[in-house]
Amino acid sequence: MIRIGLTFAFSFAVLANPAYTCSVERIALSSELISRAEIIVRARAEGLTATKARVGILGILSGGTTQVRLLVLEVLKGTFPTTTIEVAGSVSEQDDPNDRPVPYDLVRAGGRRGNCFAVEYRQGAEYLLMLARASHPAYAAPDDLTPYWAPLAATNEQIFGADDPWLVWVRSALF
Repeated sequence: MIRIGLTFAFSFAVLANPAYTCSVERIALSSELISRAEIIVRARAEGLTATKARVGILGILSGGTTQVRLLVLEVLKGTFPTTTIEVAGSVSEQDDPNDRPVPYDLVRAGGRRGNCFAVEYRQGAEYLLMLARASHPAYAAPDDLTPYWAPLAATNEQIFGADDPWLVWVRSALF
């Protein structure tokens, strides 16, 4: 009887906490990302901000409500009015290079853990951010530019300098 009660309690606890996994009908192609992004910037992660991110599904899935500040190094597409951008995310001590061939057809490994987006940034590392308005209110406020608008797509990839193959490919696709 105790065993049945414990089994029931364990089953209820597991089922009461649904696993959040990412499922999409289709992942946007790299060429679609470039055309749909309002702004594309090369930026360097500076660290966490004092401002908390808005809570939504993305905040829950990323494990918190912290924001990362990135310094804009170069604007490749559009006009960006400031020298920094803040995005929901956390700081990691590990690099997270994309292991796919260029042009990327999938987000870097950090975004393949079930939440649709890579939300970790290594302080001092560079990222190519493709910014657009969020396609779903759980990703960002409707008027906010965010890299979290195309699930499982390469919208915020870590890059390694001005000759990075992803950066070179995106530049050539823009011109």
